[in-house]
Amino acid sequence: MRHWLALLAALVLAACDSAGPRPALLDSRSPPGLAPRFLAPQGWAWGAIQAPGEPELRYGVTAPSGSARLAHVLILPDTDEPAEVWFETAADLSRAGYVVWTLEWESFGGSGRRLPPYDMIHSDTAMAGPLAITALITQVIGPTPGRPLVLMASGDSAAAALTALELGAPADAVIFSAPDRVSAQSLKPWEHVAVRVGLARLPSPDWRPWSRAASALQRPAGADAWRGQLIHNWRLANPDLRQSGVSLGWRAVQGEARRSQGPQGPAARLVLTDRVQSVAVIADCQDEQGCRRVLQPGLGSAPHLAADDVRQAWLGEVIAFLDQQV
Repeated sequence: MRHWLALLAALVLAACDSAGPRPALLDSRSPPGLAPRFLAPQGWAWGAIQAPGEPELRYGVTAPSGSARLAHVLILPDTDEPAEVWFETAADLSRAGYVVWTLEWESFGGSGRRLPPYDMIHSDTAMAGPLAITALITQVIGPTPGRPLVLMASGDSAAAALTALELGAPADAVIFSAPDRVSAQSLKPWEHVAVRVGLARLPSPDWRPWSRAASALQRPAGADAWRGQLIHNWRLANPDLRQSGVSLGWRAVQGEARRSQGPQGPAARLVLTDRVQSVAVIADCQDEQGCRRVLQPGLGSAPHLAADDVRQAWLGEVIAFLDQQV
């Protein structure tokens, strides 16, 4: 029965292809009644970069007032959250003297979507994230020796950050915030066959169209009552931010991306987590190699959305590490 459903989904996707790509969202609307601390920092601006024939990739930036700009911080959100939920943290880092950037690559957050269904995360290659990171750094940010660049990878964006560093992305340091907490489910034999014969855009069997009720029930582990609603609130106010599942192709490339072994160069690393994990970024973290691991109980899967006491401890570690790089 499932195979017939997969075939039906393929026919539906083929029928929808005429809708074409959707551009990046560069004017997101603030949810009504949102507390000021969760709104865009003063001076926040959106932009987009685009490779020929590829969807627009959305980035955001804010800089501290005045001339005291210590370094660049490029936040890489987890694929289950839009960049808007990082506004509070971006404002905190900006007040500390840092130029703060965010980046979302193809098909998640506010970046462009290649084809319908637009609420399904899909990518044809595991290199989409690493190439986007490198492009933004080299073409837009342009770090200089006197103003270093630090990546801050949240959740499953750790794999993309690791690969970008392996490929020589010009970053001076990287912070892994609760890295790789959710692993993509391995493909079953029939799903492998579907990917190999060109049906990678088939929805994963657990994919469902976005719904308000299902979205309202989802919140990151460890998030507090207010911050935990941010993802749903921003998606409710902005249909272009909605996503509810992944394609078979996304699961395939995520499995490939997670085989990254980590930077071989001099990049300093900070790993913030609440448990010992088996992913490479944790297992290979040694002080003598410029990597520091901090185990914080109760950190959860999204420390930037945690309760104040947990979040302040996490933020203190982040800012202390950034100050060391400067």
